[in-house]
Amino acid sequence: MKPVNCFAMASAIVFYVAPSLVLAQDDEDAHHQIDQIVVTATPLSRTVEDLAQPTSVLHGKELAKKQSTSIGETLSQEPGLSSSYFGPISSRPVIRGQFGERVRVLTNGLDSLDASALSADHQTTVEGLLADRIEIIRGPATLLYGSGAAGGLVNVVDSRFIEQPLAEQFTAALALGADTAVGNRDAAFRAHFGTGSIAFNADYFIRSTDNIEIPGYAESKILRDLEEAEGGGEEEEGEEEAFGVVENADSETHGGALGVSFVNDRGFLGVSLSTFDSEYGVPGHRHHEEEAPLPGEPEEEEELVRIDLEQTRVDAKGEYDLDGRLLSGIRFRGAVNDYKHIELEGAETGTVFEVRGTEGRIELRHAKIGNLEGAIGLQYKRVDFDAIGDEAFVPASDTKSTSLFLFEEWAISDAWILQGSARFEDQSIAGVTLVETYDDSAFGASIGGVWRPIDDIRVSANLAMTERHPNSTELYADGPHVAAQRYERGSVTLGNGILDKEQSTNIDVTIHGDTGRIEWSITGFVNSIDDYIVLRPTALEIDEFQVYDYGQADVEFTGIEAEALLEIWDKNDSHIHMRFFTDFVNAEEDATGANLPLIPPQRLGLGLHGGWGKFDASIDAIFADDQTDVAENELPTEGYTLLNASLSYTFDEPGLYLFLRGSNLLDEDIRQHTSPLKDLVPLPGRSVHFGLRYDF
Repeated sequence: MKPVNCFAMASAIVFYVAPSLVLAQDDEDAHHQIDQIVVTATPLSRTVEDLAQPTSVLHGKELAKKQSTSIGETLSQEPGLSSSYFGPISSRPVIRGQFGERVRVLTNGLDSLDASALSADHQTTVEGLLADRIEIIRGPATLLYGSGAAGGLVNVVDSRFIEQPLAEQFTAALALGADTAVGNRDAAFRAHFGTGSIAFNADYFIRSTDNIEIPGYAESKILRDLEEAEGGGEEEEGEEEAFGVVENADSETHGGALGVSFVNDRGFLGVSLSTFDSEYGVPGHRHHEEEAPLPGEPEEEEELVRIDLEQTRVDAKGEYDLDGRLLSGIRFRGAVNDYKHIELEGAETGTVFEVRGTEGRIELRHAKIGNLEGAIGLQYKRVDFDAIGDEAFVPASDTKSTSLFLFEEWAISDAWILQGSARFEDQSIAGVTLVETYDDSAFGASIGGVWRPIDDIRVSANLAMTERHPNSTELYADGPHVAAQRYERGSVTLGNGILDKEQSTNIDVTIHGDTGRIEWSITGFVNSIDDYIVLRPTALEIDEFQVYDYGQADVEFTGIEAEALLEIWDKNDSHIHMRFFTDFVNAEEDATGANLPLIPPQRLGLGLHGGWGKFDASIDAIFADDQTDVAENELPTEGYTLLNASLSYTFDEPGLYLFLRGSNLLDEDIRQHTSPLKDLVPLPGRSVHFGLRYDF
């Protein structure tokens, strides 16, 4: 593959001014401090600058300004990330072109335990409105969080667990937001209260959206041209293309939590009960009657598809510092989950999905041995999945995994840090209706390091060799996957037996510099995966759906992520800085050179940010290239320019912050190539978003 103009231009800029990877700052002064933020998704809770694997954190005012109606869209403009956009509610992160089951979405270090990875139209139950920060690990995170994190992970951290004694008996926070393009209206409230060693948390959020306002046709021009060519230029009788709005995209979502923590100077123990309820439309798809109408009878109208989702969850979390000769600390997390969503076809109940999940994780930090620190951990996860209905394309299954992992760090000197990890994982998949069960073990190991040759330069590298188990969908799928508009068949269904484990060899190298006025970094990665599980189209059709079969191939992902922040002006209480970023990923099968599906295009981002007293303002543009390197049966996607701007004001009243954000100001027809719905539902058109944050 040859990089196109966008990447060439980005590279020239990057190498001229130098690039930066991690810049989630509250303001200009804070961008040099972001590296000091502790990442809790690692056993030793290290800072970003002390980790060998590419990691970033989004928090504070920057998180508030980027907050969207889903985790996927909130993170979609970060380097190396995109989203599986399926409307304003259903959107999961895509990391370096990997998605679904290969990207784990965590809440406070534990799996979401929902059905969002099964299909792109399923909403994740991890709520960003209540997040204090979002941690992103790019590349395989299987060694710490299991084979389901083969592409990376996103950890949403909130304050449902109070980890330190309260400085005041009562504190609270309020967030309000609204926008025009999707009619979003949201509110979130959180309170901490208590005395002495007992502290309580209470929080609640509510969000509603309307149908999506778009700048043109719902169907892409490429799809419309293709349909016109196939139909000889004649539009079917009574057919009317959607224009200006995407119907059936409205939603109502709410949830909250109550929790209590027991806190002292050495640690805490907390328990939280949370609920999540959502009712939303699935845009771009309808169900229809399979039987043809009798002669003289009118044809049945296609039914709109909606989803009614609810989850109840109990979480526990604790940490305690020890002064023992063997152990220096203990940390554990646990969750029990009951999840259910019903797909409604008009007034009728269609398919019902149920997930009953349990996950537990304990980490023991051993006492420091010279300059060697580390932790050993044990993790258990069980997911009892069931789907009932005509479109339950995956049979009921009971998946269990037990893992033992190790993380060690050796501070050789002030300039050198070495990190290594290993994980052994046993996984089984069983079910009453399964013809053949799965039971196998996976092993992985990594070694990396951070080197500071001079004060202003940091070099980090990480080599990871990991294995990923096939999941129940890849093994046992047999039915219409309506959201994806295809009929899927797993390897066992086809009579091909159990798929081999994926075997990945991934290397990341990052160079980071900070001269005060310029902060920059550039990351290159190569991820070679043997026996990568792919979904390929066939020439068959079942129930008017094209048949796709799961198989395997050796593949390779390669890419670059780079970013730079250039300080132009910094005097008294004002500042101006420029930001550049670029990202690029290529993914092909080794044997044939065939492109993998849903790979994001090359992007270049440019931004100008400034602050004057209590005011902050920014204007940002993202230029995306055409994506023409497509898989079989995948349509190309036209490039776009996404122009955003924001204005914010911080009041004298402590904790009061207002912002106004304009998105897609050029009102462009923007299609996320990583979205299975890209040719049917574009991103919203021009939108104005208002937000308020108040801590009191």
